[in-house]
Amino acid sequence: PPVLDGASCSIARGDRLALVGRNGAGKSTLMKLLDGSIAPDGGEVVRQGGVTVARLEQEIPEGVTGTIFD
Repeated sequence: PPVLDGASCSIARGDRLALVGRNGAGKSTLMKLLDGSIAPDGGEVVRQGGVTVARLEQEIPEGVTGTIFD
């Protein structure tokens, strides 16, 4: 099912965002669209030059060793 259908938004310089929603609602998909990890099925994502998008992956990368404290 479409996650964002006809959606439009803008984020201004210095804005900080928090995404809250139910499991499977599309939060991670939206972040992947914003950081360029995936391309939208339609429409476009426009980023100004010098924009930095950071996100923390949900899954622990394979091959990582050590404790949580480390």
